[in-house]
Amino acid sequence: MSDAKQATEPEAIDFESELQLALERANDDESHVEHDAETMHPSQIAACKRQAYLGKLGLKDHTDILGTFQTGTLIHEFIEDHVGGHVDAEFEKAVELERDGVRFVGHTDCYDPAANAVYDVKSRNGWYRFDPPKDRHLDQMHVYMAATGAEYGQVVYVNKGDLEVRTWPEDGLFEFDPERFGAIVAKAQQVRDAVRDHGIASSEDEVPFDRCGCFLCDNETLQFGD
Repeated sequence: MSDAKQATEPEAIDFESELQLALERANDDESHVEHDAETMHPSQIAACKRQAYLGKLGLKDHTDILGTFQTGTLIHEFIEDHVGGHVDAEFEKAVELERDGVRFVGHTDCYDPAANAVYDVKSRNGWYRFDPPKDRHLDQMHVYMAATGAEYGQVVYVNKGDLEVRTWPEDGLFEFDPERFGAIVAKAQQVRDAVRDHGIASSEDEVPFDRCGCFLCDNETLQFGD
C-alpha cells in the first residue's frame, strides 16, 4: 500500500472504548447505594458482612464488570417485557420491610400471588461448576419472601448464551425458613452498627470487616471518595 493511500485511510471506530463509555453512561453509580446505617438492599445483605457494608455505601469499584451487569439487566428486561404479559404474576414488585431496627428495600423479579411465591432470576455465563443454590441467592430471596409474605420461592438461572433455563429446586418451590431470615436480620444489624460506629470508610484500612475468603471478597476492587 502506498504512503498516499495510507495517509487517506479513514480511522476505524474504536468499539472497545465506545462500548465501555456507553456502559459507564448507562450505569447509575448511586443505584442501591444507601448512606444511612439502617437501609439495606436484599442483594447486598445476602453477601458477607464486609461486602454488604461496601456495597450499601458505594465503596465497590464496578468499572471492569459493568458489561456483566448490563447483560444481566437486558435479560431481566426481556423476561419482564416478553414473559410478563403472558403469566399472571407481578414483575419488578417494589418491596419494603422494617424489622428490628433495619430496613430492607428493593424489587422482586417476579411475585406470583396465586401461589404466594417469589421467583428470582440469576443470569450465568454457562453451566460450568453449576451447583445450586448459592447461600447468597437463598438469603436474597428470603428477604424478598419476608417482605412480600411469600411462603415459597424458586431461583431461576438463565444462560446468557442461549437463554436456557435451569431452576432450583429443579421441580417445584422451596419453603420460607424463618430461622434463616432471622440470621439475615442479625447480620444486617451488625452492618448497621458498623456504619454507626465507624461511618463511611475513606480507605481500605478503615473498613470494619476483614475479608472472609468468599468469592466476592477475593475478587473485590474498591473506590473511595477524594
